[in-house]
Amino acid sequence: MQFRILHYESFLPLVEISKYQHMWSFFGRSYNYNIFIGLAELLIGILIVFRRTRLIALLLSIGICLNILILNIEFEIYFAISHIILDLVLTILLLFEYRKDLYKFFILNSGKFKTSLLPKKKGFVHKLPFLYIFMLPIGYGIFSYNIKSKVDDTITGSYTIKEFKINYSDINITKGKLGSDPMLFLEYNQQAVISINDSIYYGAYSIFKREIRMYFDPPVDEINSITGRLDKENFTINGVVNDSIPVMINLERLSEKKDYLNSLYH
Repeated sequence: MQFRILHYESFLPLVEISKYQHMWSFFGRSYNYNIFIGLAELLIGILIVFRRTRLIALLLSIGICLNILILNIEFEIYFAISHIILDLVLTILLLFEYRKDLYKFFILNSGKFKTSLLPKKKGFVHKLPFLYIFMLPIGYGIFSYNIKSKVDDTITGSYTIKEFKINYSDINITKGKLGSDPMLFLEYNQQAVISINDSIYYGAYSIFKREIRMYFDPPVDEINSITGRLDKENFTINGVVNDSIPVMINLERLSEKKDYLNSLYH
């Protein structure tokens, strides 16, 4: 979920996108890499709450935090800088307890050590880390599920406009601003974008069952709204323009080869 970009942004020329879009789309290209990052950070969080594994987790954490901080600064991910600085400061504060041990291990003993057993804890304090590990992932899991359940990825995506009829007559569209073909983008944040005749029009859409309604401001060639029934199988919209004029839009969903986002989140 983290590195998801808008579909129409993936059609912007590389030289025109911001540093933020460049980094976000790069890391978001691989779903498996996102899983790897998430599991690595979750593992660090689990290891930190246990005293016996806290040091190795903190050493991993400081490396990851420094890397993320540099990425956020250099690629201008400003909204996340405060978060990672907090994580880095907490990591350093927790590592401060081990400063003498680290100096002895890495400098005086050249990386060699003797095994020492820590006293075993009992009671609630001993069980607290397990409660933390159990509650936090479940909480975030429910939070993520609620967000993702609001997005219909069978609808969101990039579409080529194959046919566009208003009042039973074809409107003149020959190419698009983003890509060579006229396009319709339905984004996960309820944003609708039309790219036709070297112009881009931004709007919003809502969908309930198979009824879809799109609004555009400024209008698309005097089209303020499009309301109709969406056929999910053939991706055809039959309805009315501006609440009165008949409209038919025939769409073709792009393949993964043409837009990797169309299948990345299914």
